[in-house]
Amino acid sequence: MKSLHYFVIYSLKQSRNIIFALFFVFFSASIFAQDTDDALIRLNRMNHAVKTQDYRIYFLSQDKNQYVSTFEYSHLGATKKEDINACLRYLEGPDKEIILHKGVTSYFQPDSPSFSITSSRILEAFPDVIYNNFDALKDIYDFIELGQTRTANRSVQLVKVVAKDNDRYSYVIWIDDETDLPMRIDLLDQNNDVINQLKVVQLEKDFDKNELANYINSRTYPILLSIEKQKDVLGQWRLAWLPKGFKEIAAYNLNFYRSDIATKLYSDGVFSFTVNVSSEQAKQSNQIIQQGGRTIYSTNFRHKNIIIIGNLPQTTVERIAQNIIQK
Repeated sequence: MKSLHYFVIYSLKQSRNIIFALFFVFFSASIFAQDTDDALIRLNRMNHAVKTQDYRIYFLSQDKNQYVSTFEYSHLGATKKEDINACLRYLEGPDKEIILHKGVTSYFQPDSPSFSITSSRILEAFPDVIYNNFDALKDIYDFIELGQTRTANRSVQLVKVVAKDNDRYSYVIWIDDETDLPMRIDLLDQNNDVINQLKVVQLEKDFDKNELANYINSRTYPILLSIEKQKDVLGQWRLAWLPKGFKEIAAYNLNFYRSDIATKLYSDGVFSFTVNVSSEQAKQSNQIIQQGGRTIYSTNFRHKNIIIIGNLPQTTVERIAQNIIQK
């Protein structure tokens, strides 16, 4: 009877532990789900603010172990992307300027010919991650609120965008509490080291918007760069492997500085890469260049030069290149 008594007491204790463990798991899952929902709401508000608000920011951009570059970015927002106007100025080095006007982005640079491309935003201002419907990315990324802090003398909320696999990088975005605009964007590698950082040092909401609009409307813009869209730009090749969530976004032929380049663009909404094929063979096969978060991989394949450029880890880009096969 004593053994039975001890067994009953032991069973009750075990049941209590199991119930407590189940409660803890359920409670933790509920907190995580709420935290994810809050992070998504904040990120989607940021996406809307970046496109629709009027603002001028001065920011720094730096790749790991590289010099800092400084910029002025002025933005006149709109609900329709073709009505957005913006201007990005380089504040050091050659006097470069990029202007977005009526769905066309024009590049003015004193050291090379100016040109225009069809684009609804200035790619050099904010990375792709900022421009997303984040609810559509839940199968690929987790969204985690990291708490509140300050930067540029403003209160901000930190949100981490981290991939569910190890094929890509992660972001920590510092979102302004008052305007919902991104104030700092850290690109992290798989070891959580910062490999690129965009940091706003000054945000202006009260600037001369009419002066900016008049300046943009009065400029003379260069002609559009000749881009010929193609259905099957890679011809005899295809990609046998892609990281989860990546899709083909565009395919076109580009004549750039007398070189014919066939290009395909792939993206998961946060990160992207291009596969570029030309008839010019590389001097050396299988060259890899790492520039902050950007990886450039060059190889020769059946008398063609193939270059993959993307903001992805080197191992991922190499795997993509190794899985280019003949149709």
